[in-house]
Amino acid sequence: MIIYSEGDTNSQQSEADKVLGILCDVYPGHPWAVRVIGGCVFIRHLEFPGNWGMNAKFKEINHDSAVFKREIIMKAGEFLERAGLVRGRYDDSPILRVEGVPERFQPVKPPITLEPT
Repeated sequence: MIIYSEGDTNSQQSEADKVLGILCDVYPGHPWAVRVIGGCVFIRHLEFPGNWGMNAKFKEINHDSAVFKREIIMKAGEFLERAGLVRGRYDDSPILRVEGVPERFQPVKPPITLEPT
């Protein structure tokens, strides 16, 4: 499993690590990436190709630690639901489609091949 966090400053890196810790506790096994930059938190599921995920403005979710944790859990959970994945431990299910992502950015599916009967 790959997990990744990034922030441009030490403070932002600390916040990214905090978000990643919440995600790993609540949704274990999922390959998460978190980036905190310029007042925003960006959460990605690394199973999905491209740069799609969930965004949150830091000032809108950082009221107190309970609100912060709840908002992170809700944002990541929404992405999991849109991707057809379980909320909980990752079971290695592939992401076939993510609701709300334009068709051209959806995962490439192998062509259907028909075998003679």
